Amino acid sequence: MKGRSVMAVGLLIAGPAEAAEHVIRMAGQQYQPAEIEAAKGDSIRFVNDDDVAHEVFVPTVGFGLDLGKQEPGEEKAITLAKDGRFEVECVFHPHMLLTVRVDQER
Repeated sequence: MKGRSVMAVGLLIAGPAEAAEHVIRMAGQQYQPAEIEAAKGDSIRFVNDDDVAHEVFVPTVGFGLDLGKQEPGEEKAITLAKDGRFEVECVFHPHMLLTVRVDQER
């Protein structure tokens, strides 16, 4: 678990977990990395480092999302609001795949 820990009266008391940001780069018509594990409340920032447009799309039932067209150099972010596993694709390049696993806590 990420966060600060404090030693008090011989007990280890963990502070609240801080949300993390996961950066996914789109380059060479691939998501990099192609798989991540995250916690509820974390964010994912999609950065288009490619020389072509992409469109982040989540077809997984219960997680559906379409971030719209993302031109080279653009960035878009989402916050993970629920636990589970979902797949991310590119509307324009269906071979681009990313797997995201979201747990209540890390």
